[in-house]
Amino acid sequence: MNLQYGQQGSSVITLQLALKNKGFYALKIDGDFGPGTEKALKEYQVFLGVFPSGILGPWVAEKLGVTKTMVKPKKTVAITAGHSNQDPGAVSGTYKEAVISSDFRNEIAKRLRLKGYTVFTDGEGLVNLTLSDAIKVAKKADVAIEFHLNASSNPNAKGVEVLAHEKDKVLSQNICEAISKVLETPARGSEKGWKAEGSGQHSRLGFIRAGGIIVESFFITNNQELQKYLDKKSKLYDAITEAITKNL
Repeated sequence: MNLQYGQQGSSVITLQLALKNKGFYALKIDGDFGPGTEKALKEYQVFLGVFPSGILGPWVAEKLGVTKTMVKPKKTVAITAGHSNQDPGAVSGTYKEAVISSDFRNEIAKRLRLKGYTVFTDGEGLVNLTLSDAIKVAKKADVAIEFHLNASSNPNAKGVEVLAHEKDKVLSQNICEAISKVLETPARGSEKGWKAEGSGQHSRLGFIRAGGIIVESFFITNNQELQKYLDKKSKLYDAITEAITKNL
């Protein structure tokens, strides 16, 4: 497992000694991963030019020269946003699917990185690259998830669904459950929100064929769902992040 704040033991002592030898830690070697150890590790991560999560993963452990048995490599994750800066996707008033999907990507990627995961994205901030770019990103990671919004001519259509191959059914259902609880909306279909790539109007989706998962988070055309999302964004992103990490 990775080492992080709150842990104790011989592995933490090894980390503290390694940081001390690199000139980043000058406190007592006590085997307690507290604020001082976390601060030193973050400073070393900045020195290496990587995201300063304060969590020791295998790559930084190798740079420190500590035993590889201290940490178990975590799966890499790709988080991408549906549509692109050239294609807004579904629109409701001033709200655009591509913009909201980018917010999903940014916030969930940030939360996963804070948990020590290596995360690839199809852009940062307001940058939302094309589907072909997202597919390239998906192929780099162990798990790839793209966020979309659903739309309908029926303003009362609601719910969450996830399109994926059978191998990702459990993860898909966990993500659906997380969104369903926060937004108080149903998981669509008979499989707790999971749907195969070829279900209904869906067929030959490039992101899924690249091994990814497509999340249709809610209906942007349903004003009640849209407002619940706007009111509960932070809670929703936390819940989705927990659903993802539970399966990694």
